[in-house]
Amino acid sequence: MKKTLLLLFVFQFFLSIVSFSQPIPVLEPYLSGFTRPVKATHAYDSRLFIAEIGGKIKVVKNGIVNHNTPFLNISYKMSDLDWAGIFSIVFDPNYLTNGYFYVMYVVKNKFEINISRFSRVGGADSDLADASSETLILTIPYTDVLGGHRGGDMAFGKDNFLYISTGDNGPGSRGVMGDPELNSQNSNLLFGKIIRLDVSSTSPSENILQKIWAKGLRNPWRISFDRENGDFWYGDNGQDGWEEVNYLKATDVTTPKNFGWDYMEGNSVYRNCNCNITTSFIAPKFVYPGFTNNGGSSASVMGGYVYRGTKYGSLKGSYIFGDYQTFKIGMITPAGFSGFLTNVTYPSLVSFGEDNSGELYAISFFDGTIAKITGPTTPLPVKLESFTAKTIGCAIDLQWDTSLESNFSHFEVERSADGKNFGKIKSIPASGSDQVYRFTDENPLVNSNLYRLKMLDNDESYEFSRIIAANTECPANEISIYPNPATNHFSIKGLQTGNKVSVYNASGSLIFLEKIVSEAEIQINLKNYPNGIYTININEENAGDVIKLKLVKE
Repeated sequence: MKKTLLLLFVFQFFLSIVSFSQPIPVLEPYLSGFTRPVKATHAYDSRLFIAEIGGKIKVVKNGIVNHNTPFLNISYKMSDLDWAGIFSIVFDPNYLTNGYFYVMYVVKNKFEINISRFSRVGGADSDLADASSETLILTIPYTDVLGGHRGGDMAFGKDNFLYISTGDNGPGSRGVMGDPELNSQNSNLLFGKIIRLDVSSTSPSENILQKIWAKGLRNPWRISFDRENGDFWYGDNGQDGWEEVNYLKATDVTTPKNFGWDYMEGNSVYRNCNCNITTSFIAPKFVYPGFTNNGGSSASVMGGYVYRGTKYGSLKGSYIFGDYQTFKIGMITPAGFSGFLTNVTYPSLVSFGEDNSGELYAISFFDGTIAKITGPTTPLPVKLESFTAKTIGCAIDLQWDTSLESNFSHFEVERSADGKNFGKIKSIPASGSDQVYRFTDENPLVNSNLYRLKMLDNDESYEFSRIIAANTECPANEISIYPNPATNHFSIKGLQTGNKVSVYNASGSLIFLEKIVSEAEIQINLKNYPNGIYTININEENAGDVIKLKLVKE
């Protein structure tokens, strides 16, 4: 009977591969020079933060990594800089105002793991943290298990609670009984669990056993929440037979759950529970053969993220995961495909990352590199024939014409002073047919203005035009903000070098602070903040004047 079920599963697995078409992600080289990186994440702005297992967290700005001055260096707090240091980092949902972030690491000369809170030095855009600011939140008291099954990761849910995954404290050796101390199903232990903490409280770990949100996990490596709908995903390494990806809808994440281990491994019974399997445990979303079921080849599933970026519409809504042993990358798509992709791998794949825009990254442990996960290169249904700029008095007239325009969404006119930092100044819908478009920039920057077009398809994929330039010697316009009201982003124009911009919410809390280093407008992201009235203060350098502006987010 068991053999029959196995053959049926394998048949269904391969049938799923041939029955559905699916997008094929492409991995583009992005960053290098890291030493055993394990995690990539963001702090609710354009920067990327890369954690190395040896105790350092490094900052990436505009595609450039600062290897010389880490954001945080706590290597002196750990013994094994190759295998047992930092496992995970995550930034507080209110990081822009409170400056808190959390680090999960193996304690020096011990086998236990600390989850600690640290603070940055300075304002929200600071590239330096204070190593002495550590506040211990929770300790997971692992014992000497040859370095195995600590399952460490952290993620904030849409409820702003911190979720922490733990391993079952088992040895994990091939051919031995898994979870020999029966930890995963023991509600009096923290092993093999997901713990849910309110880190905004004064004592987050008080009555910790009451904060176990899920049990029945073996060695969950990488957990995540879908940023759009709050669904929960994770990959759980199997004992010998099966690897699994687990999933919960956001509507199910408010009550304690049991994912089955060590009564279940994948969809197979591992230890008799004398219970109703169907009603007692959460069934995996996807299962694939492990060591004993695939001819003796090692396998270790690794959880990832649901793609919610805007650059590659064909990937949207797809969960991307991987396997640590084979380096393969797999997908679970809205169209029904579940499985690994042919010839899509990344060497020494150890983790995935997500930036503030929802774009995803793959991390190579031994190579020390980061790759961007991009979509298939499908041409846009529009061809840009020309794009010109002409100065007319104190304004700049932009003109472009298209051909082959069909089922296309819109254009965004972007402007920059330095050719690196562009901000949107106008959105223009597509006409649906070949046409000459025109837009007049009535409030250009003083002196140099660089423009480009962002051309967006209906599936949210896009391309940029070439950059064109135009100059005006008209005096600077007054400082102003647009659009107002705004939705997720707004821009400030008319700024001068040395201006200091600060943004406060309705309660008077500072949420953004930046000193202007060039005469350019800046764009500020309010996506993660509630609707309401915001105050923008602009301090002029070498003067006591403060310009106050009001912005409505709706």
